[in-house]
Amino acid sequence: MTHPATQLIDEPIAVEITVRDQMAMTRSAVAAAEDDRLAHSIHPARWERRGLFRRLRRRAGLSEVA
Repeated sequence: MTHPATQLIDEPIAVEITVRDQMAMTRSAVAAAEDDRLAHSIHPARWERRGLFRRLRRRAGLSEVA
């Protein structure tokens, strides 16, 4: 016996996505990933030694503060 909340219901998707829509979604996902990679390369992580044992800790960079 399964709980009603855990049962999966297969319903047909009412809206069909065209090839152009799929290409646009892929293009925006790739652009977002490239922007993120560029932001990380421009504002790399900064490290500093802190605490009693002088452990390395990540210091907030410009991208993390804004």
